[in-house]
Amino acid sequence: LQLMHGGRVTHPDVNGGRRVVGPSAIAIDGQVHTEQGKQPYPTPHALTIDEIPSVVDDFVASARRAIDAGFDGVEVHSANGYLLHEFLSPASNVRVDEYGGSVENRIRLVVEVVKAVSAAVGAGRVGLRISPEHNIQDAVETDRDDVRAVYGSLVDALQPLGLAYLSVLHKEPTGDLAQELRKRFGGKVIANSGFGSPTTRDEAVQLIDDSHADAVAVGRALIANPDLAERWRDGHPENAPRPELFYASGAEGYTDYPFLQTV
Repeated sequence: LQLMHGGRVTHPDVNGGRRVVGPSAIAIDGQVHTEQGKQPYPTPHALTIDEIPSVVDDFVASARRAIDAGFDGVEVHSANGYLLHEFLSPASNVRVDEYGGSVENRIRLVVEVVKAVSAAVGAGRVGLRISPEHNIQDAVETDRDDVRAVYGSLVDALQPLGLAYLSVLHKEPTGDLAQELRKRFGGKVIANSGFGSPTTRDEAVQLIDDSHADAVAVGRALIANPDLAERWRDGHPENAPRPELFYASGAEGYTDYPFLQTV
């Protein structure tokens, strides 16, 4: 079960009227979909030093609930511009305390969350998702030297824990950065080529055969094929995804794609 705090990527009309928070009081430049139509992203409340421990506690509580509910493990989401990623990015984090500025400070919250969740449910039940240089939702990371320092230090700090895996979303899963992080992590790594194009069976097989990843994250093909593993294993044709229905509110395009035996 993936655990995610949206951070500043929300709106009170979406989150039940709750306060929008982030590392710094910097709003995303853009609009968010709400029941009242598109609205500008609000300026988040910059979490105080006293408030940050409650974020860690919430991740821990959520992880415990997930395991109690029967999940095999949890994935801490520190990617795609949401709260934990916001602390990593110098564009969204301009703090001047122990959670901002230096590389060590910007990775601090992610390290605290992952260590606390691991202590609560066992590191072997915990994975971490990151998306260096994805540059989405204004969590911009364009300085390669800074990116390598931030994510390298993050991986180094977590390597001794023995996490279940590290999931790296990057447009170049075979590139120098992704492969450096894989080597430094030293454990199982899931490759994710990002949002540019759907991951194909051939791409996934190649990544594993070439020892660039231990597993590959697949999204769109799995949405359209509830038995994707069987189709990929035996070379069966796939259902075509219907992206116009990805965010619809009913069963169509969500749970009505046919299984092989019904085709």
